[in-house]
Amino acid sequence: MSSRNSKVGLTFSLKLSVLYALFFVVSSSGLFVLAYYLIDNLIEHREREIVRDRIEEYRAWYGEGGLRALKARFDQQSGTAKDIFFVRIVGPLDQVLFVSFPKGFKGVDDGRLKAMPRTEEDLWLTIKDQAEKESWTIGVAALPGGLKLQVGKSSTQAQEILSFFRTVFLMFSVPILLLGLIGGGLLTFRAIRPIRRLIQTVRDILKTGKMSLRVPVRKERGEMYELVSLFNQMLDKNDSLIQAMRNSLDNVAHDLRTPMTRLRGVAELALQDLRDPNACREALADCMEESERVLTMLNTLMDVAEAETGVMRLEITDVSVPEVIHSIVDLYEGVAEEKGITVTTDLPGELTIRADRTRFQQIIANLLDNAVKYSREGGGIEISAKKEDAWAVISVSDQGIGIPPGDIHKIWDRLYRGDHSRSQRGLGLGLSFVQAIVHAHGGAVSVESELGKGSTFTIRLPIGMDD
Repeated sequence: MSSRNSKVGLTFSLKLSVLYALFFVVSSSGLFVLAYYLIDNLIEHREREIVRDRIEEYRAWYGEGGLRALKARFDQQSGTAKDIFFVRIVGPLDQVLFVSFPKGFKGVDDGRLKAMPRTEEDLWLTIKDQAEKESWTIGVAALPGGLKLQVGKSSTQAQEILSFFRTVFLMFSVPILLLGLIGGGLLTFRAIRPIRRLIQTVRDILKTGKMSLRVPVRKERGEMYELVSLFNQMLDKNDSLIQAMRNSLDNVAHDLRTPMTRLRGVAELALQDLRDPNACREALADCMEESERVLTMLNTLMDVAEAETGVMRLEITDVSVPEVIHSIVDLYEGVAEEKGITVTTDLPGELTIRADRTRFQQIIANLLDNAVKYSREGGGIEISAKKEDAWAVISVSDQGIGIPPGDIHKIWDRLYRGDHSRSQRGLGLGLSFVQAIVHAHGGAVSVESELGKGSTFTIRLPIGMDD
């Protein structure tokens, strides 16, 4: 398995290196082509400008006295000009009336010169000599009387520059390719370093089973480092979920062991004296009570799971918030009086929400039960409700023991018990049930607490909710 992963990683690295090298080579080639094109155009433009200046000069000579004046001027020219230019004047019937070639000129293809169309505009042509060794830039201009002036300039030197440019590129193409491969390899090695660390960490976790291992992270920006950071966060989340699962299993084991032990003990006592009907009746009653407690725990766990996964069926109706709160307060009045706790309400005359009446009653009952359970004797509990925009805001405040700051985020977990000594009877599902039902209604729940002074639980439920 490890070997297979290594091959996959090596293949990815190699592909990335090749892509880097290919990009580098293509970019370099593109820049060369662009530079070659610009230099070629610049040289051609310069050559044509020189030829155009000569054409205008020869036109002026021709204008002074015709063909004879032009010939006379050429006879007076120095040898330098003749070395780089050739001049032809062609008549209306393509007969050559005048020609001047530079020294060492071996001729050009007369057929290509004769084939040029007659026009009043200047024409341009690039041709090579018969030996394909010299290149000429030729301009053709019209003269009075239907004559054509053909002026050519040797562009061999310019072509040699371009040829040298091409040769240099070909010579450096192999070093460029090698540089691209080496640079691509180095960039790839550095770029996928976080991935290698991540792979190594995963292998170590699979090998040792230690979920506490994390990928070393540098304080650098980039998608790779963000991926590693998110992976570490995922490991932290998984670790916390696994720990919470272990704690939940411990709580479930503890909460189930107690009633099951009582069930067994009661059944054994009843079996010891089958002749006493009253003892058997009491044993059955105790068994029913403990089994009901277990069943309540399991049903609550299932309700929380259904609400969190969005499959809980809600019977949405118009529910009067003050009416439901008053009914729950009346239900808990006796329990509160036993501890000397005073329950007060601050409710509007009318406040109606669209909700499942039974589930809403369970929300209020759980919050009030939690407040009574953790309030000190002689304390007070206040339940208030009000309307804020499109929300019904309901708060349950107590003067109880409060919640430690480090435990506030844990109270919504299933089977979490703030009373670690378990001196208070309960399942540890009340607040997780409240949160799940509130979220199923599209609302939100929050808590503010100060250790030793009490807690305030606030739920926000939408006043209007689609069925």
